Amino acid sequence: MQDTKDEHRLHSGKLCMIILTCIAEDQYANAFLHDDNMNFRVNLHKMPMRHRKKAADKNLPCRPLVCAVLDLMVEFIVTHMMKEFPMDLYVRCIQVVHKLLCYQKKCRVRLHYTWRELWSALINLLKFLMSNETVLLAKHNIFTLALMIVNLFNMFITYGDTFLPTPSSYDELYYEIIRMHQSFDNLYSMVLRLSTNAGQWKEAASKVTHALVNIRAIINHFNPKIESYAAVNHISQLSEEQVLEVVRANYDTLTLKLQDGLDQYERYSEQHKEAAFFKELVRSISTNVRRNLAFHTLSQEVLLKEFSTIS
Repeated sequence: MQDTKDEHRLHSGKLCMIILTCIAEDQYANAFLHDDNMNFRVNLHKMPMRHRKKAADKNLPCRPLVCAVLDLMVEFIVTHMMKEFPMDLYVRCIQVVHKLLCYQKKCRVRLHYTWRELWSALINLLKFLMSNETVLLAKHNIFTLALMIVNLFNMFITYGDTFLPTPSSYDELYYEIIRMHQSFDNLYSMVLRLSTNAGQWKEAASKVTHALVNIRAIINHFNPKIESYAAVNHISQLSEEQVLEVVRANYDTLTLKLQDGLDQYERYSEQHKEAAFFKELVRSISTNVRRNLAFHTLSQEVLLKEFSTIS
């Protein structure tokens, strides 16, 4: 999945995402991935990046395999934000995460995972889409991806109490939304602007506008209360614990809308959509094998020729 600028690697990355999609949809595979009694140490390659320290993964914890899948998806999200944007791979990546969450919600699996890393990666991806709006819109419908990201947050908001590991994890979700409220405000301004214009993105942008209703309700409910708490206590900068205290004290007066279909998805179908991709993939593999196969003896070549003429 690393260097998607190369077409061969782009196809390999797509194949990986397709395999993970099929795994994430399968009930038995999910049961194995989420099994607390089946723990593994998975050492993932992390690309060196300017804005992050090199992680010392010497003491990797033993965790259910689903944690490694989620880590891989987070790693993909943070390392592929570039001008040659692999939109198809990003859509598949978010779909894998969504399908895993649907299983956790359905089976009430409380996975001990650092969800903050996923939330942070998703918000950074939204920021990237917004800051490169003009360039990306020339090639892609970025609102499809933005809607999927917003709906992942909606999934956590609506059903998080059924699959997040602890009540404090749910508090942290709200903290992260409030802390990054400017990104959600900017997204709302962008989709509102495009949904009120009679352009080609009107319908796609308006879907994102509607999906943001609960995130905006959280921000508009808690921000004044946090500002009031800071003013009363003469604090210029609140700590995380102080913000969480305000959040916990004001859940009762928060009103959210129930959103339908957040835990529904279209199952993967190879036919029609992917037939051309697999055809091309098989053709390139067979061409590669023929080009690189070294015949050690003439008899081997003769034998293969004989096999090829067997009817």
